[in-house]
Order: sequence, then C-alpha cells, then structure tokens
Amino acid sequence: MIEQYLIIGVKINARLQEALDHCPPQHQIYFQEKNPDYLQIYNLDGEQVLGKTLKPGANLELLADYVRNIKSIIRKICPQLNVPESDIKVYVHTLIG
Repeated sequence: MIEQYLIIGVKINARLQEALDHCPPQHQIYFQEKNPDYLQIYNLDGEQVLGKTLKPGANLELLADYVRNIKSIIRKICPQLNVPESDIKVYVHTLIG
C-alpha cells in the first residue's frame, strides 16, 4: 500500500539544525513530540524537513495559516533565525508499506 501526504515546511540546513540542537528544553515540544498541532521532522528523499502535514482539501487561506504557524513556531524555538516565506515549501511524503 502506498500513502502520500503533502508536507508544508522548511528544509533543515546547518543553521536550522544548530538552532534545533541548542533549543531550550521547554521549547522542544514544538518539534520533538508526535503532536500534529506542532512541527515534525520528516525525512524526504534524503533530506530533513521541519514542517506539518497539510490537511486534504486545504484552500489558500488554510495554506497561509500553516505558513504563519510554521514561522511562529520556528521564531519561538529559534529566535535568532529568520526564515523567509520563500523558504517554506510544499513537499510530497510517500510511505510504502
């Protein structure tokens, strides 16, 4: 069976990884828990993406909400890092099993 999901998020580069590695423990819940309200780390085609699963049938307004939410959470866990909206992209996550 093959399942595909759309993920909206940002690729984890060296600067973001460094910020995540030094994130205060109280903020790690925003990306280390398996909570769909927060960010997850996805392995996509050999790269890591910090983001959220996009709900099926999402319209542009919901997509914009996801972008704002992702930027807000990244600002909270990595205040020294500025992620421009152009770095936030939509990816396909395929699960075969």
